[in-house]
Amino acid sequence: MFQFLRIAARNLWLHQTRTLLIGGAIVVVTTLLVVLLSVTSGIQKTILRNSTALASGHVNIAGFFKLSQTSASAIVTDYEPLLELAKKEVPEADLIYLRLKSFGKIISDTSSIMAPIWGIDYAAEKEILKPLILAKKAAYLPQFKPGPGESETEGNLAALAQPGGIAVFASHAKKLKVRVGDTVTVSLPTYRNIYNTKDVRVVAVLADMGMMSAFSTFMHQDDIRTLYQIPLKTTGQIMISLKNAADVPKVDERLRKLVGEQGHVLMEKESQPYWMKFDRVSGESWTGQRIDVTTWQDETSYVKWVLSLLSALTVVFIGILLAIVSLGLINTLWMAIRERTSEIGTLRAIGLQRGQVLVMFLYEALLLSIGGIAVGILVGITITSLINAAHIPIQSEVFQMFLMSNVVELSVQSGDLLFAFGILSACLVAASLYPSYKASKMKPITAIQAVTT
Repeated sequence: MFQFLRIAARNLWLHQTRTLLIGGAIVVVTTLLVVLLSVTSGIQKTILRNSTALASGHVNIAGFFKLSQTSASAIVTDYEPLLELAKKEVPEADLIYLRLKSFGKIISDTSSIMAPIWGIDYAAEKEILKPLILAKKAAYLPQFKPGPGESETEGNLAALAQPGGIAVFASHAKKLKVRVGDTVTVSLPTYRNIYNTKDVRVVAVLADMGMMSAFSTFMHQDDIRTLYQIPLKTTGQIMISLKNAADVPKVDERLRKLVGEQGHVLMEKESQPYWMKFDRVSGESWTGQRIDVTTWQDETSYVKWVLSLLSALTVVFIGILLAIVSLGLINTLWMAIRERTSEIGTLRAIGLQRGQVLVMFLYEALLLSIGGIAVGILVGITITSLINAAHIPIQSEVFQMFLMSNVVELSVQSGDLLFAFGILSACLVAASLYPSYKASKMKPITAIQAVTT
């Protein structure tokens, strides 16, 4: 084995130009594949981070209450037994907290928008809300130019620790034509279908986080409770943040079973955020309380098309890249066989078996592939690290929506690196099988003919 490896390594060294050409192609293909996979992983990581900051825990205990057959409110009455259940039965939890949720109209002096409004407890959620940063004034104030010493941002999300304020995103502020300090009116229907209004002050304008931020605004939970006129024993949903996001499926399954065993009526599993369920729930004939156990994937299902599209594009690009590099390797091996016809024939004449010739060429392809892939992975990791360190801003609103962020964020996962190494190695070795097999079939007499000619 080691003898064949030495022969393969020497042959690669003797034909440096050819080795560098195909090896460089493998490096480029591997680098592109690593960067492409890091884009997909980056979006997945961003969606998880943004969803847990904006609209969902890793797992949620939520639901709908219907006072009549034609009304529906996204609330959980008498939530305390469910909260105790979560604390007792989910040891994987890192944090369990409550949020009120509503859907209503935000009205400024010049415009209005309909948006989900979350009632938060800032002190309890401070760590969860860390991904939310203040938007630059230029993102929502037309023709804004900061003066000498003037800050590019304004407001403070921590102001939501007290009632009377609202935090919106830059896209909302731009539509409403408001800034920090302005007053807006919030109009919400109570669970009895009576509209209440409340004037609140804009305390923070947050940087957009792609499509997801269009469906979130924040107020103090006491303000939402006042508008909704709901008692203290009622909440919007119990949000469970896990130490490890990989535990989501088993925690979701466990809670659905335990909640049902407590005697609660469970809603059918449906991958939609709560605000997309209103019409269906309102049209159903039941009344009372039903519990809905959801995950962060359910609550962000409206952005799944992004990952589906990106996954499809990744498959296409991987296929194209593999085809290019495989054809290059096959061509390189054919060149090597033609150039080494006399060598192969001589080796066969002195007793080298066909299987050993096959192994010799396979080792050559394997060394070339592994070396190129390893270098490509290192280059890909370096490029993604440099891109992340540069914090490259995304100016296009279309790309902000698509990438779920206002800066370029890539994420290199060990699983992606193993996938890149495995798929490329397997493909390249498979591509080398036929040329190697043809080389092993060469007859000793061919060497004599090659030398005499």
